[in-house]
Amino acid sequence: MNIFEMIKDKFPNVKLASEKIEVEVDDLCPILEYLKTTPELSFDMLLSIIAVDYMDKVELIYPVISTYMNERINLSTKVQTDAQSVINLYPSAYFDECEIYDLFGVNFIGNNNLKRLLMPKSWIGHPLRKNYELKDKRLSWNG
Repeated sequence: MNIFEMIKDKFPNVKLASEKIEVEVDDLCPILEYLKTTPELSFDMLLSIIAVDYMDKVELIYPVISTYMNERINLSTKVQTDAQSVINLYPSAYFDECEIYDLFGVNFIGNNNLKRLLMPKSWIGHPLRKNYELKDKRLSWNG
């Protein structure tokens, strides 16, 4: 049985889409926990969290690696504004969650230290959203 079939057997709502496995936002943490704690899978490393803005939703992509099996899979979910934090499973996710919060405005529930990393604390909005207004003088090249 391959990895996708093992996940599909336990979580029937998942879908295989090209290079990623699409999951419901509520299933993301249970699936990641399953992948990490199942001994024959042991997906013990989260590489990063990638955010893609689609105007109405933000897609979050979680590339995870099993150093035991030498395999990589990408889990993907789409959120409006809130997602469950994965720092309890993968502490390395902290900075990615802060960066995505800062630039895309996704609130990671369970990350109690969510803060801006790149933009000043006084910055209003989230500049990598496609609907972000670019009329702010701080963005002008002419000063």
